Amino acid sequence: MSKTRVAVVGAGAVGGYIGGKLAQAGHDVRMIDGWVAHVEQIRRHGLVIAEPGKTETVRVQAMHLCDVQALIRSPIEVALVCTKSYDSAWAAMMIRPYLAASACVVSVQNGINEEEIAAVVGWERTLGCIASTISVATPSAGHVSRMRTPGGSDYTVFRVGEVHGRHTPRAARLVELLSAVDSAKVTTNLWGERWSKLVTNSMHHGILGATGISDHALMQDPATRKLATRCAAEAIAVALALGHPLEPILRMPAELWLRAAHGEQAAASELELGWKHWMERSKEPHYGSIGQDMAKGRRTEIDYICGHVVAKGAQLGVATPMQAALLALVKRVERGEIERRIDNIKPLLEQL
Repeated sequence: MSKTRVAVVGAGAVGGYIGGKLAQAGHDVRMIDGWVAHVEQIRRHGLVIAEPGKTETVRVQAMHLCDVQALIRSPIEVALVCTKSYDSAWAAMMIRPYLAASACVVSVQNGINEEEIAAVVGWERTLGCIASTISVATPSAGHVSRMRTPGGSDYTVFRVGEVHGRHTPRAARLVELLSAVDSAKVTTNLWGERWSKLVTNSMHHGILGATGISDHALMQDPATRKLATRCAAEAIAVALALGHPLEPILRMPAELWLRAAHGEQAAASELELGWKHWMERSKEPHYGSIGQDMAKGRRTEIDYICGHVVAKGAQLGVATPMQAALLALVKRVERGEIERRIDNIKPLLEQL
């Protein structure tokens, strides 16, 4: 496709990986971030992208927040918002004056943030993109790494959707753009995709954040695996109550997760096999965005993951006790009241 002017707002793990790959493919990319050392390292030495089997250094234009005004000379055609969920509104507000007339703003984030972005730039400019199990991290300034092998033809990583659910030419163009990074498709079920990812995130990230264990350790332990399955069932129940048709979760249907959570042994065994197969793409232990933020002493997105499930459940009268308990635990760790340790979830495991 022709060169596209892209702004990546938030050049951390997800934004850095996507922006670097797009620049490598020849697109006109501006990566915007508030981490001064990260921006300076990229400017001076390039962005190091490590993934299973290779490490590359990519030259890409990086901008401090105070430099964004320079975009007035080259309006942005596609703005990818890759910030933390709690930064969605200001990120959209910052990039809005520098959008071309036909530009779109795309949430490539955890959580469900399209409404907050649309409140700033308008629904007509807002799209969503799920980055399904992309598993990336920023271990140091100027360096992003990916722990999972690319999806390629085996698994579609990017699912781009219009908020109204129709297949449009601009969604197709975004798929073509993101295909330079990894496999991509247009989805006509944006909200179902969003909730399917939220199920996955909320069943992992609360546990990882409260305990400090990795996704590998969670899956290998029958007790934490059972807790994660219960969390998945709670989030699935909320999504179904909202009327969203869910996509497969870790390539397995929502109904299988519900049956396993309700104690059906055959379903639990099938789930375990599917989960093990899923983890084959994960080449290194991953701690999730919540765990990474905890390790760096930063605010987490737990309010937008487990917190969103709990809030929607309360509105609908759907019980989410495990999600609520993990939300409270992560908040306590976040405030420095307790340390991350496996004993934090012992009372929850005893209830299973």
